[in-house]
Amino acid sequence: MSDSVKFTSSLDTTHAVVILEVPELDVEHESNLVLDVFPRECIFTAAPYHARISLDAAVKPGKAFPEKIDYEKNTITFRIPLESNTLKNEPQNDTGFRYGFYQQYCGPLALETSQDLRVLSHPELYSVSDRMKMMHKAETEDFRAEHYAMDHLQFFSDNLGLTLDSPPLAPKFSADQSYRIRVIVDEKRRQADVYSSIEDHSAVLLGLVDILLAVCYDRLTNGNELNEANSHTNIQRISATLSFFVEFNSIDEVLRSFFRRSCTYPFYRTRNIAKQCVDLMLTCIDTFDIREWIKHELMFAYDAFKTTDCAVMNHYYVKDYICYTELSINEELLTDYVADMKLSLPIVYGELLGFGEEKTLQKFIAELTGAFESDSTDSDDSDSENEETDSCGSDTESASSKEDENPNENVLEKLMNLKLSG
Repeated sequence: MSDSVKFTSSLDTTHAVVILEVPELDVEHESNLVLDVFPRECIFTAAPYHARISLDAAVKPGKAFPEKIDYEKNTITFRIPLESNTLKNEPQNDTGFRYGFYQQYCGPLALETSQDLRVLSHPELYSVSDRMKMMHKAETEDFRAEHYAMDHLQFFSDNLGLTLDSPPLAPKFSADQSYRIRVIVDEKRRQADVYSSIEDHSAVLLGLVDILLAVCYDRLTNGNELNEANSHTNIQRISATLSFFVEFNSIDEVLRSFFRRSCTYPFYRTRNIAKQCVDLMLTCIDTFDIREWIKHELMFAYDAFKTTDCAVMNHYYVKDYICYTELSINEELLTDYVADMKLSLPIVYGELLGFGEEKTLQKFIAELTGAFESDSTDSDDSDSENEETDSCGSDTESASSKEDENPNENVLEKLMNLKLSG
């Protein structure tokens, strides 16, 4: 193993930070990416690569696992805890507010700026309540009423060209996914007490529901296939948890956030698709083994993120949720939330999004109904002028003609109903 790797090492307040550059880094070898740590040095060995790294401070001996893996740049980042007697003297509360799964992460976000990744880039600077306020402000600025109105109305005509009535897929893991789950769980077992010591599961489970709904949306609009072009951004942007590191207090909050964000960020924007996503999730939970289904959906998110700018979300949330589901999930409380969701869905579905979208929607409806009525009048005049010619047709042709008119009449009726309900 003569091949060496490039590396850099530095110190922060509580850790030694080691960054390795490994050519041809392979996701399949993630379980082998481990540092053997000694008091003043660490050793990396992953055939054919080898590195012996001297450290500028005493660290806690043992094994260190990757904090971040960047497959595009072929870099691996490790954070090794310093020995207590070598910690720098900066006050610990300088790390700011905590974030991520069960609020267990602190300090600056391990994230490089990207146009594809819309995320609160410095969660450590803001409290959970401030993050929620910032999220609502961003949603209001990003919402496009015309896009929403056009999609909402077109949905009544042709479902936006989507096939939305496919039966839910039973959870079935590929060999790679099964292996990856084992690797993730084995990696996290060293901190199993984090999951077993959770006393209040409510915020953790509500965040999980938020992520699962975002995955359901992407599956529903991409034909249950992972779309390399947009699955990662769909899931990350629709989930408030993955975008602004927020925490929810009730299932109603989760549903309202999901409806708002699914009508703001993805390509298809209508509350009707959002409702079908919730219905799909409820059906899957009632139909399949709940733990297996949750892990299956989380692995879908993991695969969508792993080679994109969203890979950081696997570190801060997805891996932890996979281990939580495997080791410590509170199924009784989750069942209660599912029951609450069934009761809340009709109420939330009937509410406005809060963007003032109803004015634009009613404007579009008025324009469309006016166009339909105009077309109907023109058609009547044409029929009157050609009455003698039309009378020569057979009864069958007449019946066929009436059937051809029905689609427009149905759309018009739906639009009028929307107009009256508005």
